[in-house]
Amino acid sequence: MSAVAGAVKVCLAAFVAVAIAGLLADRWWLAELLVSLRVQQVLVLLPVILLSCLLRLRRWWLVCGVAVFAWHLWWLRVAWLPEQSSVVGPVVEAGGVALSVCTVNVRADNPDLEAVLASLRDCDADVIAVVELTSVLRRRLESEFSAEYPHFVWVERDPGHFGIGLLSRRPLQNSSLVNYRLPSVPSIEAVVQLTADQSVHVIATHPRPPMGLWQYRMRNEHLQVLADRVRELQAVDGQPVIVLGDLNLTPWSPIFGQFQKRAGLRSAAAGDGLEPTWYSRPGFPFGLVIDHVLYTDGVLSLSREILGGNGSDHRPVRVALRVY
Repeated sequence: MSAVAGAVKVCLAAFVAVAIAGLLADRWWLAELLVSLRVQQVLVLLPVILLSCLLRLRRWWLVCGVAVFAWHLWWLRVAWLPEQSSVVGPVVEAGGVALSVCTVNVRADNPDLEAVLASLRDCDADVIAVVELTSVLRRRLESEFSAEYPHFVWVERDPGHFGIGLLSRRPLQNSSLVNYRLPSVPSIEAVVQLTADQSVHVIATHPRPPMGLWQYRMRNEHLQVLADRVRELQAVDGQPVIVLGDLNLTPWSPIFGQFQKRAGLRSAAAGDGLEPTWYSRPGFPFGLVIDHVLYTDGVLSLSREILGGNGSDHRPVRVALRVY
């Protein structure tokens, strides 16, 4: 029994140390990776706390465990609390233009191209962001999707980890390929024409994954420049902005909140639960929520759905919106 009690104490001490390290998530790449695993930490910590109760460890150990557990839950609250919108009430039913969007990281080395194409058809969205676009996939999209999606902007890569494309049923105006930090990591900006006198800015983007100090800094700088660009676009013509793609960032990282605040964006994932978008199988403990749809004032999220796998390690995210 003493050996078990010792192991439980070591586990609790490790959880406390990890929680303290997580306070540096906005400065240290490894700390941010740790806070991205808050769900996994909660799933492991709960039985450890219960075991410490059964073993009747000193109250200090239980207090530490419960405090860390509550700390992670506080960050995870965004999964259950929808973000406030300036568009509420009967306006939802009475006005606005319906627009569905989907972001799909297809994985550049995905061998199941047919499954990818089938999943893109299943999205049935007005606008689709295709992340990790290769030249092979781009040619198939041009030949098989041009009737339903006549408007297509892309930059392909081989290998395609930072290729990206934007498919649209609605006309695209002023579309352009841009970069927010590195020329090797392009994004797409476009104006989607909804009606004769109404449009919305759409940005498809895919920052680098924060694996190591340099990529962590590049990802963060990408998000900072993107946030300023969102503000700039709104200031130019007052039209709302939608950002979608694989951001390589979870909602429970402090950097996500900083990005939202700087850009004035709300997340369609807020209040929609904990179902991950990466890993390909539904449910935790191995998944992360890193594929996002975000939007400014003038847009309301009506529903969000994480679709089935397509051979990629990501799953498509489809969001029904209303633009005012």
